[in-house]
Amino acid sequence: MRQSKPLLLFLIILLNVGIFNLKAFARKLFLGEVQVAADTTITASGLQAVGFDTSIFSRLDERIAAGNYGLLHSLLVVYNNKLVVEKYYNKWEEKRIHDIQSATKSIASALIGIAIDKKFIRSVNEKLPALLPGYDFRKEDSLKKSIRLKDLLTMSPGFAWDETTSYKEKGNSLTDMYASNINWLDYILTQNMTDKPGMRFNYNSGASILLGAILKAKTGMTVEKFAEKFLFESLGIGKYHWSEYFGMAHCGGGLYLSSRDMAKIGNLFLNKGRFNGNPIISSRWVRDSFVPRFGVSNKIYYGYQWWMIGSVFDFEPIVYAAGNGWQFIIVIKEFNTVIITTGNNYVEQDPKTTLSQHELIYSVLACNPAFRAKINRIFNDDKQVETRNFYEILLMAQALNSQGEYARAVKYLKPVEVKYKNDLRFCYLVGEAYHYTGNNEKAGIYLENCVRLCNEKKFPEAGYLRMANDLLAL
Repeated sequence: MRQSKPLLLFLIILLNVGIFNLKAFARKLFLGEVQVAADTTITASGLQAVGFDTSIFSRLDERIAAGNYGLLHSLLVVYNNKLVVEKYYNKWEEKRIHDIQSATKSIASALIGIAIDKKFIRSVNEKLPALLPGYDFRKEDSLKKSIRLKDLLTMSPGFAWDETTSYKEKGNSLTDMYASNINWLDYILTQNMTDKPGMRFNYNSGASILLGAILKAKTGMTVEKFAEKFLFESLGIGKYHWSEYFGMAHCGGGLYLSSRDMAKIGNLFLNKGRFNGNPIISSRWVRDSFVPRFGVSNKIYYGYQWWMIGSVFDFEPIVYAAGNGWQFIIVIKEFNTVIITTGNNYVEQDPKTTLSQHELIYSVLACNPAFRAKINRIFNDDKQVETRNFYEILLMAQALNSQGEYARAVKYLKPVEVKYKNDLRFCYLVGEAYHYTGNNEKAGIYLENCVRLCNEKKFPEAGYLRMANDLLAL
């Protein structure tokens, strides 16, 4: 565990009152100048100082506190290199480091990029025998020997590996590896091959763990030492923990960081690998990391250990590191924004919410006047709602509701009602819009249907269920 100097927190409460009681809101949100470590570009200012709509954020904050996003521990928003939101929930504290789970993978990818920049590794086209010279590949088939570094980075090495089942059950490859008591490098590299490398995405924490083994083999340093020397020290990250097994750092999910230090990582990538004007990672690596290499599901793609939401409407893709439990580093280049969350929404637990990180992302963006202006322009220009992807339809409705444009949300959703009337998200958004336009009769129909669909899907503590019941009770 590395210890950092205590961060000094200076809180200046803004005294001016806007459209609501700002003093009361300030008790729930850090407003004013927050001094962070002197070697970071992340300095804090209030939402109002950067033109964000505090009333929209206040509503989001209330929903988080009510548990509609499950058990969040932190929400940080960096805008134009300024920390404009820093909130902690469920008794979490700023100085505590948090397990970031599989968001570790994206940081391991960054370290690979640095190793290539510094000529420890020749290129992403190097193959396993050259990357792991200490491992005996003579017994392995030619297909396994042909695995390139880029195949590991894109989760497409071709191994027989299954992480689609519960991590509590046998048959999940990562769980089985944990239980095997076999050296992880041997366990991963002796898996059978099911595909030609580079042909198929298959979520594989083993591939990420191999990145750590490669870093150690090619640099002669432990992953922790390499990260400290070439990344963490440059960002002023002094307090962290990296779990280690069989002499290997767990690059699939073993890193612990504070939320502020996660924000530094996000800001580094937002600024094309530069921090305080200094190059830490080459801009080329940042660009290559964010190229969508494989389509995973509707609008979701995978790059070099980074996820991305593909273009919706004409927005630029949103890139994010993701870890089980709601550990997110979200980089939104178009709006110069980084969003950080940590939480306790682990998939092994009973579902706490149906609200996703996507709803959170767009709820935060709804505070931004530039985002609202773009949404309104798209709404005014959109003549073919029926041809839109359902993801885009939900995004538009949520954005309009967030802005208080309820009548416009109804207008946008009605043309696709027949197609999506049994989707609980659609029902909630229409019901919410009707409720706030004063049409309680129609609102009740949609909200009751939302409750029914939530119960049928067995989400008794779901965010939509709670919010629908709250509106029905008014």
